Amino acid sequence: MVKEFFICVIILILIFVGNGITQGYSRNSIEDINQKLADLREEMNKEETNENSIKKHEEAIGKQWEEMFSRLAYYIEHEELEKVSRNLENTKTYIELKEYNNATKEINEGIYILNHIEDKYSFNLQNIF
Repeated sequence: MVKEFFICVIILILIFVGNGITQGYSRNSIEDINQKLADLREEMNKEETNENSIKKHEEAIGKQWEEMFSRLAYYIEHEELEKVSRNLENTKTYIELKEYNNATKEINEGIYILNHIEDKYSFNLQNIF
């Protein structure tokens, strides 16, 4: 009986530690990419836009998202992540067409979806029950 109890306790500890690690990575990654998207949005909304700077920002965000996507896909639904990928692709297209108003809308939607992912997969009582 004692042996089974210790095994259950060890399993629970592993679950909580694993959840803490994945949540920490998710939270840090989402905050980082949200900040970069907000910076890109500010860059596009300036009166004097620098097209090269905007494209560099967008490319850096795209590369970072590809790296994050492969790690986040282990424990987050692919559909949720693909929504963000679609928004980033739409943003890239609008930037190439120099339609910054539409690109800003896509960035806002991407930030909203990322925040939704963070809330949806956070470990709290609302998500448990």
